[in-house]
Amino acid sequence: MDETVGPSEMIVHLGPQHPMMPGPFRLNAKLRGETVVDSEVEMGWIHKGIEKILESKTYLQGITIVDRICYLAAMTNEEAYVGCVEKLAGIEVPERAQYIRVIMEELSRLQSHLLGMGEYASFVGFVSMFMYTIRDREDVMSLIDSVTGARVTHSFLRYGGVKDDLPEGFKDDVKYVFGNLRKAIDNYEELYRTDAIYKARTKGIGVLTADVAKDLGVSGPPLRATGVAFDIRKDEPYLVYKDLDFKVCTQTDGDVYARIQVRLDEMRESMYIIEQCLDQIPSGPIFPEDTPYGKRSPVMRVPAGEVFHRVEDPRGEMGFYMVSDGSDKPYRVKIRGPVYPTLQTLPPLIKGVTVADIVAIAGSMDTCTSEVDR
Repeated sequence: MDETVGPSEMIVHLGPQHPMMPGPFRLNAKLRGETVVDSEVEMGWIHKGIEKILESKTYLQGITIVDRICYLAAMTNEEAYVGCVEKLAGIEVPERAQYIRVIMEELSRLQSHLLGMGEYASFVGFVSMFMYTIRDREDVMSLIDSVTGARVTHSFLRYGGVKDDLPEGFKDDVKYVFGNLRKAIDNYEELYRTDAIYKARTKGIGVLTADVAKDLGVSGPPLRATGVAFDIRKDEPYLVYKDLDFKVCTQTDGDVYARIQVRLDEMRESMYIIEQCLDQIPSGPIFPEDTPYGKRSPVMRVPAGEVFHRVEDPRGEMGFYMVSDGSDKPYRVKIRGPVYPTLQTLPPLIKGVTVADIVAIAGSMDTCTSEVDR
């Protein structure tokens, strides 16, 4: 960004600690009056060095570390990391464990969307919506807690399976929570659709085109809101997603309103996926039988090789590239998260908009700066 300012121009720094930012990054906006003429995104305020940390931890210890990439996507982070080791070691996950993983990862998607949508609503002045979504999110968090023993950072997946089986009565608990959550999502949608001020602030605002999204490597809801039906669960199925009936939720307008609508639709699909899993889940072991992996040994050596494994994170494509040298620790780990390319859309999207629109556009992207600064 050219920092030279002319008549009626000034540079405003939003962040690194600012109410509109769900995490510390800085957005520098060059304004002419109330209009944005140029901008840039600055990141790195909370860099954690997770990729390097993983190289000094055993494979089992690494599961706890990847939870901290982004706590809202802890379960899918674990799936991407554990999936690399399973590919390298040739570990086959029992079908029951695969179903449990899908259930937990879709519950994680639900709570992530609920929090992200509530934060976004508060950015545009719809503070009561934040209270509604946080209230309903607590029920989903309780379901996760009942299985994993933790609300946020779970350390639940294991190589070849999961830490624990589903508790007794879990299906009934899900049925009760989902009955209320479906009504709540319908109410959210009605509130958004009938509020004239909200529609004026979101319809036709921050339009992301499919070409720009693909050029920048955007994935997840921001990409699907442009009409591109890309979802790794469908395009490169992992676990038991190929056996489940669900649709990829898309919109075509690519604006703020469309991005929120995609997440509302995805929450309904996640509930449908979980209900199918609970109906179809077979009995059986949650670890491969007659293998050393079922012993949950803290030290395991992985055959030398390299692999890339990706999954559908609540925010898009989460991929891990891993190199093993045959020891009990990964030689190299590289993380390709969805949020870094999503943040790169902000400068082109906010060019030409007013200052008031910046918060709506940035919030609708549902970014997680913790994941960018891994």
